[in-house]
Amino acid sequence: MARFAWELRQLRTHAGAPSYRVLAQRAHYAASTLAEATKGSRLPTLDVAMALAEACGGDREEWAARWHAAAARGRAEARHARGTPQPARPAAPRCPYPGPRPFTADDAPYFFGREEPLRRLVRLVTAGETPGPVLLTGPSGSGRTSLLHAGLLPALGPDWHHLALPASRDPLAELAEAVGALSGEVQPGSLRAEFGHDPGALCRALGGLLRSRPPGTRVLVTVDALDDVFARGVPAAERDAFLAQLAHAAGAGDDRLRVVVVALRSGARLPGPWAEGAARLPLEPLGAEEVRRAVLGPAEAAGLTVEPALLDALVTDLAGRPGAPALLAAALHRAWARRTGDVLRLSGHLAAGDAGATVTGGAERVYDAAPPDERRLLRALFLRLTAPGDGADDAPRRVHRDELRGLAPRDDLDRLLGELAAARVVVLDEDTVEPTHPALVTAWPRLRHWLADDRDGLRTHRRLTGATAHWCASDRHPGALYRGARLAAAQSWARRHPDDLSTRERAFLTASRAAERRRRWAAALLVAVASVLAALAGALALHALLTDHDTTNGRRGGSRTMTGTTSHAAHRAPVRPAPDNTPAGTRQPR
Repeated sequence: MARFAWELRQLRTHAGAPSYRVLAQRAHYAASTLAEATKGSRLPTLDVAMALAEACGGDREEWAARWHAAAARGRAEARHARGTPQPARPAAPRCPYPGPRPFTADDAPYFFGREEPLRRLVRLVTAGETPGPVLLTGPSGSGRTSLLHAGLLPALGPDWHHLALPASRDPLAELAEAVGALSGEVQPGSLRAEFGHDPGALCRALGGLLRSRPPGTRVLVTVDALDDVFARGVPAAERDAFLAQLAHAAGAGDDRLRVVVVALRSGARLPGPWAEGAARLPLEPLGAEEVRRAVLGPAEAAGLTVEPALLDALVTDLAGRPGAPALLAAALHRAWARRTGDVLRLSGHLAAGDAGATVTGGAERVYDAAPPDERRLLRALFLRLTAPGDGADDAPRRVHRDELRGLAPRDDLDRLLGELAAARVVVLDEDTVEPTHPALVTAWPRLRHWLADDRDGLRTHRRLTGATAHWCASDRHPGALYRGARLAAAQSWARRHPDDLSTRERAFLTASRAAERRRRWAAALLVAVASVLAALAGALALHALLTDHDTTNGRRGGSRTMTGTTSHAAHRAPVRPAPDNTPAGTRQPR
């Protein structure tokens, strides 16, 4: 059943991953029925399976044969379970997959999948090609800590002593404790005070330690998640003193102490000039072949066998995802707990919960544990991590941190994001937040309910967010502001969700309203000016008309006067005959 369901999911993927709503229109079955057929919890009916396969472009005869084979396997397994006692599970010494925690040095025999980054990191550390530190970068869940502890340290060998510094609110105290534990002689209290004002104190302390050890002894200083150190509210003076110690150690020029490896998120910018000459090694997402090695390597080392269907499912689901190493280790740890003998099976993986179940379960746990005010913030955050579909499935969305400013105080927001990252719900990078797995959007019932509540409103908010980003990118150009119907729709949504607006979105709406008022005032002023000008033009036209009328009447009166005078003169003057110039001989007799 599990394999047949996986084959159906593969067919849907090869068909372009159409949404179940689209498939329902093609297959004439409910979308929920088709989705259930691909889960693997039970074998779908033949009709449902054939309809789904044909909707995805599959051959009916081929998929009918697959269904009958799956049904036969299911009947055989049921008879075997009823008639044969289950073999006793062999006691394995340990699980080769660490689950939700990072790999440690004790897990080095089971650390696979990062061979190429490990070779590059070892070369950078041992060759000392750069005067500054080596910066190991990658988003949360990418395996930075595991690469340091299970990869780098065992590869360096016993001649290297490790000075490990975790994220802390008091990094100088952590540094003093680590040096004191390494030497066994230095008092941490006095050393911390020295670290606060003398940038060379760390080099001197470690130099004294190295002089008492064999010539080949070397010290490796690692700082895990340095960017988290500064997110914990460390005072600026202590932060600068801590960085000064690292800078002096990185540039000391001592062959035995010349490397500081700092693990931090991709794109993180360290304050101060000390990291300008650093070598940056980014951890890329696991590719398909790296996922295969991360699955098969630990299994072979522990004497386990991985079912091919399980391997294919994990590669398809997790290859290329930034948080894949953490999800992979957790999923395989659960599959190991449900193994059959020494075989890890797809059925056990699905029964225990796949990577998507890890994400949705973590989201639900964080939400249940949150107080009411944080639940409002979580709802707003999860909705921002979703791109609502329009005729297609909803999709996960990467969010820039600037988009989250104003939803809550920065410390509260950073703490909540840290909890979500620890639960493998989101992946945190220096400037972005994104879901670890699409299942957060597609399979978490609570988020699906929120999306169904106000899908049109969410689309309005997404358009507002996009317009705000464009406005900020254009240096707040007035032409990028909302107006008219778009402004009215955004204002209507903002009145219903006042707490869901970020600082930038509030500024965008405020600027849009101000610009709209100016446009209306300008339009009203233009209408008033046009009205005055029209009235003035009318008055001038009327004046001209009246003036023309008076002039015309005056001309007519003068004409009548002249005509009357002429007539009177003609009446008074005698009419004289015209002179007769006709020759006498031509006159006619009367």
